[in-house]
Amino acid sequence: MEQYFVNQTIQGQSLRISDKELYKHLATVLRHKSGDVIYLVDNNNDLYHSTIDKIDTDNKFIQFDVAKSDKPSTELPVDVTIACSLSKKDKIEWITQKATELGAKRIIFFNSQYSIMHWKSNVVDKKMTRLQEIAKNAAQQSKRRLIPEITYLKNISELDNATEELKLIAYEESAKEGETSILAQSLSKMPKSIICLFGPEGGFSPEEVTNLQENDFVSIGLGSRIMRAETAPMYFLSVLSYNYELNSK
Repeated sequence: MEQYFVNQTIQGQSLRISDKELYKHLATVLRHKSGDVIYLVDNNNDLYHSTIDKIDTDNKFIQFDVAKSDKPSTELPVDVTIACSLSKKDKIEWITQKATELGAKRIIFFNSQYSIMHWKSNVVDKKMTRLQEIAKNAAQQSKRRLIPEITYLKNISELDNATEELKLIAYEESAKEGETSILAQSLSKMPKSIICLFGPEGGFSPEEVTNLQENDFVSIGLGSRIMRAETAPMYFLSVLSYNYELNSK
């Protein structure tokens, strides 16, 4: 069943939506009619079973009968932030979409020493708007209850003061050295929040890693193979899903 986010708090048993984009999508593109049922998520991240009561084509609104759903949450049981160095446009958008589908709560993009891409200040807002829309669409498709927050940082040093309980760096030198246990050991402690940093195609510089380690980040390997910059965060999120959702049941 389709699911959409609405930028309002749902109260009572009736809801009117006049958002132009959502109205067009439901009434014109999908040609919904009275009696059709969809799910709506309000700005409190609550899910509602919503039956179309009326589609007003003159005033461009849809009236719903709504009931709060008791379906279990689809969110990961731990708050996860992935922070990725800038890479090519298509990779940035792909990371945003797939990381949303895999449960990331926040997605950060940043400049680092070996970044192959750098954003000019006059394009940042446009890019953030585009990425946030990609995250919204991916969250709707994957039936999530929240849309990940997309953030851009001018420099990796802005991550020094990250407040997550567990702070990790996916570092290819750790993988080359055969390190495979630190990630498993870290996740066994059941942190409430995690941030993991992923470098660009050229990896992190030794200076960047040293600085992060001095700010309580722990270097980890992601198995014995060296992954592409866009693959590593997906591997990490999949590990979290297995560890906290599938393996714990």
